[in-house]
Amino acid sequence: MGMYVGVDLGTTAVKVIVYNPSNRKIEMETSRSYEPFSISPGIFEQEPSQIENAVFDALKQVAESFGDIDAIVLDSALHTLLFLDEGFEPLGNIIPWLDERSVEQVRRISKDEKLARDLHRKTGCPADTVYPFYKILWFHENEKEKLKSAAKVVSQKDYIVYRLTGKLIADISVASGSGCLDIHKKDWCYDELKSLAGLGKEKLPELVSVRDVLKLHSSAAERTGLREGLPVLISISDAAASSIGAGAGVEDSLTISVGSSAAIRTIVKQPPEEYPVPGIWCYILDENHYITGAAIKNGGYVFDWYIKLLSKHDHSTVVKKVEKILQDLDLENSALFYPFIFGKRFPKFDPTPCAKFDRLKSTTTDEQIARSVLEGIAFNLRRAFDVVKRMPKRLERVVATGGLTQADVWMKMICNIFNHRILLQSSRQGAALGTILYVLSEGDLTSLNKGFENAAVYDPEPALSDYYEKLYKIWLEGL
Repeated sequence: MGMYVGVDLGTTAVKVIVYNPSNRKIEMETSRSYEPFSISPGIFEQEPSQIENAVFDALKQVAESFGDIDAIVLDSALHTLLFLDEGFEPLGNIIPWLDERSVEQVRRISKDEKLARDLHRKTGCPADTVYPFYKILWFHENEKEKLKSAAKVVSQKDYIVYRLTGKLIADISVASGSGCLDIHKKDWCYDELKSLAGLGKEKLPELVSVRDVLKLHSSAAERTGLREGLPVLISISDAAASSIGAGAGVEDSLTISVGSSAAIRTIVKQPPEEYPVPGIWCYILDENHYITGAAIKNGGYVFDWYIKLLSKHDHSTVVKKVEKILQDLDLENSALFYPFIFGKRFPKFDPTPCAKFDRLKSTTTDEQIARSVLEGIAFNLRRAFDVVKRMPKRLERVVATGGLTQADVWMKMICNIFNHRILLQSSRQGAALGTILYVLSEGDLTSLNKGFENAAVYDPEPALSDYYEKLYKIWLEGL
């Protein structure tokens, strides 16, 4: 058996691993970074060519190091939008999840409670600017000619798959995060798209199963050095792949993921009959499974914002400083931070930025401010955790993934703030590994509950968890 290449198309980087199924080891890890850019307040875009070149450059590095590649397996960030012309070339840039140009469209839909509820139940996606559906509404109302001139309306993943294989398709996993897909029928919401956005079915790509297999196109083979005809497995979304890579099971676990944004999610067999709060979403994992949970806009990006704007130190130095004072349990002199730099997605959509520090004193230190930033992100997640933990049939384990898991102090912090044991797989490339493991499981997710013996275990400490329970209640009062 040869190697499998996992390609994780993230918001700020493509992460690629080479996985050896024979010994169940990651033989190589590499990544290429790219950044969304702001063209005006609340409006963010990304260059398709930058992401495409990052993918092909990483795959070229793989080809130079390995000659026995069996397949490329893909996952991608959810909630991206791109218009293509008749030749399937980009008409402008990719619009990522953090773009907020559609605030007014979301507000209008939200005011019509029946319409908002019906769309939520049908698509699994609450009214929120992250979803391409509402961005399509914005173009319909503000740049109708651009929408009209588009031959196809696709996602970031659809476009990269096309560049790799010459086939323009959309998998049901990533498509279900668009707000344009009926998650029960697993088909596009043709009527709603036509009536609300004037979007005809001819502009939507063909939907395929996450188990579909395409072949590497000759032009892509030439660019990468990989062999023409190499299987390209469509696979799943990064949210689903991240949960699988972290070690989540079906109906028995939660995944806490903190990258640029943050999420708490669980894998279930059926969508919720009722959504406990408006901000809960549900996406398709595959034909037999769903992921449901809550997302938080204010994740790792907030920590980056703090480092760039307010800190005298780099990330690693700040983390070390927070580690040193973690056991200082002085409730009276603790600072608080409310991390809503990008507004709120939970418990319901509110686009108004309202970040703030509280309880600052003349004696407040650099370290205390840094600690409060990480705590604020974690407290916000705790609100979602308390709701999502009731959604699986049982809760046997909580697993963690995402960039912030590399900070040991963060893991200690969240296990005590949540007052729950948290497991962390030794591999940091959760989604890239998860998408391969999904393919190798042939859709049998119960087979993936093995091999958890290498996980790091974080258990709450009574004194620290008691301190955080008290501080969390004070934090809630300031919302």
